[in-house]
Amino acid sequence: MTSFEIWGDVDRFRTAGKESEKHLWPKVELDRRRKAEREPWFPGEYRFERTVADRVPDCFVLGDRLNWWIEFVAGSDQPYREKTREALRLGFVIHWVFHTDHRDQMRDAREALFPELERPFRFGEYDPLNDTLAVGDPLTFKNYAFPVESMGEFVARDHLGYRSGAAYISQRDGAYDLGMFDLAGCQRRILAEDPYGKYFRCVAPGRTVETGTFGFPRRDGLERLVEDGKITRLGPVRRGSDG
Repeated sequence: MTSFEIWGDVDRFRTAGKESEKHLWPKVELDRRRKAEREPWFPGEYRFERTVADRVPDCFVLGDRLNWWIEFVAGSDQPYREKTREALRLGFVIHWVFHTDHRDQMRDAREALFPELERPFRFGEYDPLNDTLAVGDPLTFKNYAFPVESMGEFVARDHLGYRSGAAYISQRDGAYDLGMFDLAGCQRRILAEDPYGKYFRCVAPGRTVETGTFGFPRRDGLERLVEDGKITRLGPVRRGSDG
């Protein structure tokens, strides 16, 4: 067997540009398995080639307790590290799934991700000729370290896409909730008092936002910690119109 067929109405699965049949097949197959409730399938609302912030995942699934982001790789170069960090920042776990003819790209992904990825870990694989699809292990905040590399991580208007930006970050007591971080060994939720990343407050786990001190940490203090590699993101930006 040297070829495979894709049947049915598949236009909603197609990407905006030119797309190979090898890349289209796993999206169609994933939807078939959703309908049949056959592994791999996820309990939630499936969206194919839809925008999340400024990204367009091959598929994402919105669940009650967990959101999944799924990327299929069949030849095109991918920003593995950048896209993984973006998915986690936006509150998704992410699966990277590779066509079996492109295991060289799986090696590239390992090189890009493994400095910060806990082992053991399995990428997903698929093969249309053998009707196989396995999504592998998800990348999560539990198995993937997320060191903060620039002050852009604390600029609310830069998150969640240029169309929405700070408008879709949850606000708590008038401040933008940027999520939970490790600051030189201390876990703190950081809130930005403005969308430009000039003024902040931080709150200890389990404490109310009102306990945070306005203007602490100072921007220059965060800058020094970022330069020294002492800040790690522990959770996503909190999304929503209100927190």
